[in-house]
Amino acid sequence: MNAISLEGSPYLLDDEAENEVTQRVTELDERVSLLRAHGSLNEDTIKEYYGEKRFEQVAESNAIEGSTLSIGETELAVLKGTTITGHDPAYVRDALSLDKALQRLTVMARQAESPTDISQVKELHGLILGDRLGAGVFRAEPVRISGSSHTPPKTWNEVMDSMEDWENWSKKNATLPAPIRAAILHAWLSHIHPFIDGNGRTARAITNLELVRSGYPPVIIKKKEKDRYIEALSESDDGGDIRSFLELIFERLDGALIGLELSARKKQGYSPIQERIRQKQQRQFNIWDSSINLLARTIEHKLQSEIEPLNGRVSVKIFESPLDLDDYLAICDGKSAQKSWAFIVSILIPGFATQTRLAYVGFRSKLMLQELTDEGGPSLLWSKRNPEGFPKWKGVSHEAPYAVELTTKLGAGDEWYARRIDGVIENLSTTMLAAKIANSLIDLASNNK
Repeated sequence: MNAISLEGSPYLLDDEAENEVTQRVTELDERVSLLRAHGSLNEDTIKEYYGEKRFEQVAESNAIEGSTLSIGETELAVLKGTTITGHDPAYVRDALSLDKALQRLTVMARQAESPTDISQVKELHGLILGDRLGAGVFRAEPVRISGSSHTPPKTWNEVMDSMEDWENWSKKNATLPAPIRAAILHAWLSHIHPFIDGNGRTARAITNLELVRSGYPPVIIKKKEKDRYIEALSESDDGGDIRSFLELIFERLDGALIGLELSARKKQGYSPIQERIRQKQQRQFNIWDSSINLLARTIEHKLQSEIEPLNGRVSVKIFESPLDLDDYLAICDGKSAQKSWAFIVSILIPGFATQTRLAYVGFRSKLMLQELTDEGGPSLLWSKRNPEGFPKWKGVSHEAPYAVELTTKLGAGDEWYARRIDGVIENLSTTMLAAKIANSLIDLASNNK
């Protein structure tokens, strides 16, 4: 693999982060090679996967920009071209236009010898906006990015200069691994914001152009991930910190590979028994998802009760459905699954250091599996901000609030199993566990003035 060179872009990676990124890309690359070498991905399977994801990709990308069409309604709009009752007709137009752009993208992707350039960006943007004013044309007036403090280039000349730098980097670094190019070109295009409208959809299309061109599956950034997506882009805007955005792209790419594996399984045939099992698994998944939300809100309540008298502040951010059913089943089955963020809790008490912890979903430890008689399933693990290097968040054990691992039995979300730092596993109610986590966070703050 070529050395990662971000020279000429607004982004930086130190040696440690570069090594971590290189390792992640190597793992993804090897996984794609193995799938194809073992014949798991025949032509029918790949066609089925792309067919299933076609309308989801359109629906989710447009939903980030405000569309209310579901995946099924998007499919109907694209195939029939009809107005969907109860929705703005503009959303049907947007679905048709984006689908046309993504179909064109697959043709562009066959031109492997032609690195992504300004002409391709303009062509995709022109298809995405259709017959609206400004389609495929760089803006000549200032714009503001909603929810961001970043100010993009203001004049046409500034936009053009920035896009030429973008294009020059793309051509100079044509042999960089596709996942890295996809993330850099996406974040940088969003940073420049060269169009009046349609920048986000165009940037996401460019990401998939890069991936598909190099033999990877396309990725889908879902509406439920909008907060994390925007936050990662804001970090790259503010200080050239691309780590969080790289991590998001890597995780979504890992999820896309899982989807390809599931499509291969699906080609083996439909089973009514398996369908009934899947319905039961869906109910178990729903309970797990609800239990995470309840735990996060209870932790927030306990913390507020404890630190508000001290003029302290509590912030809890819950990420919508950190897993989907396929991710959940992959973890239960002990197979690879993308790391998903559950919630972030942060407390600030005057005179003490701020304590912030991210709870994410991962595999159960051997100790937890023994406790639960080898029942597979997801666990919540803890991480804190990584002061240097990649990824942006680093797993913790001794600095975990109360327990390093938390889980519930499948289908039983009202009680938790908590593995403490000393290896002891306790069985606690949601309320009791939340109180212990809250008290632990306060202790961590008081011990780190």
